[in-house]
Amino acid sequence: MAGLLSIGYTGITAAQANLLTTSHNITNAGTPGFNRQAVVLTTNEPQFSGSGFFGQGSRIDAIRRQYDQFLNQQVLSASARKEELAAYNTAIEQINNLLADESAGLSSALSGFFRGVNDVANNPSSIPARQAMISLAEALAGRFEATDTRLREIRDVTEGQIASTVAEINGYARQIAALNQRIGEVQVAGPTVQANDLLDQRDNLVAELNKLVRVSANQESDGSLSVFMGSGQPLVVGFAVTNLKIDYPDPADPFRGQVYQETPGIDVLIPDSVLQGGRLGGLLAFRNESLDSVRDQLGEIAKAISAEFNTQHGLGVDLAGAAGTNFFTDLTAVSARDAAASFAVQITDPALIAASSTVIPGAGNNENALALAALQTSKLMNGGTATFQSAYSQLVSSVGNKAREVQIAAKAQDVQYEQALAARESLSGVNLDEEAANLIRFQQSYQAASRVMAMAGTLFDEILGIVR
Repeated sequence: MAGLLSIGYTGITAAQANLLTTSHNITNAGTPGFNRQAVVLTTNEPQFSGSGFFGQGSRIDAIRRQYDQFLNQQVLSASARKEELAAYNTAIEQINNLLADESAGLSSALSGFFRGVNDVANNPSSIPARQAMISLAEALAGRFEATDTRLREIRDVTEGQIASTVAEINGYARQIAALNQRIGEVQVAGPTVQANDLLDQRDNLVAELNKLVRVSANQESDGSLSVFMGSGQPLVVGFAVTNLKIDYPDPADPFRGQVYQETPGIDVLIPDSVLQGGRLGGLLAFRNESLDSVRDQLGEIAKAISAEFNTQHGLGVDLAGAAGTNFFTDLTAVSARDAAASFAVQITDPALIAASSTVIPGAGNNENALALAALQTSKLMNGGTATFQSAYSQLVSSVGNKAREVQIAAKAQDVQYEQALAARESLSGVNLDEEAANLIRFQQSYQAASRVMAMAGTLFDEILGIVR
């Protein structure tokens, strides 16, 4: 009877473990990063008799997570790319809206300025026409400045986001290292006795970190997790954490932050090209591919307008017969990235506009004004293939195309992420209907095992009755 009682007891123990695990699954169905758990049962060593082996019930071998490293890695890869494109898309939309807006873009101001130049060419002796040309030139300069100011604001926000993202990365790395230590302390019985809930928490931290920058993780023999980013730069190795920092090494661009890895003795620069994926990868890609390029191209337009207009203006004479001076600020020594902010009108006196040619100077001569107006349709940019207006249109078009490309890629990546997540959830996720059915099944197992023990007790009482 002792054997029957023992078998019944193992059945009760197994059913109880399954009921506890199922209840744990149900209550954590909405917990982020939770992986469904299951009880792994094995049979006890059988007892040999002359007629064969009699089973001795079951024992609990382990409580295991329903976890697949391959499916999880697919989710991490899709998530890193999804967050990268989302960050890029949000940022580039700001530039796209800025440049394409008629009221904020450069196109209308550029057209208005050359309309003023044509008015002076039509009536070179008119002081009001000359004053209007200066006003329209100042409006053009104001548009350059306003556009560049907005681009600088976008730059400042982007740099702030890069710095805050690096700080978040450091925070997650420290939490992962702390969990490595806790898991090592808990799993002292060996790798087969796993701290499932702590492992879920650590995996969830890795998933959140992966949203910031693409990482790879290696499971060590002691149960700890080593986390690397970029081209193998370590973030977490066991209990040790490598801290990241933002520094500004370029005096020519003091607002441009670079990511460094803090190491004993010297900080190591991590090139932007290796920091891919996640929010940080998206922000860096946006800054390098779009923001800097737009500011440079806008500056090149400003430099070209200034240089070509000043050159032609210097070939004419003003109302007093003096040679024309620079109409716009000379931007020759200014970098393209800073040129738009430096674009300004130098002439404030309408009489100083050099509308006449040097051949037949006079108030009624408009030859140089006609030459200035002709600059509007001259192909002076992009290697002699584009006018000022078309160069700006190409800039607007390229930004719009890139914004559309990123938007489409982001939507496609959202679908890929959902598919990868669904594949993982089919294995690791909690199905409440299935768990409810398991509750009933394990409850019945518990009742059946109880009846085995009750039967063993009844039989034992009968044997005692016979003895009496």
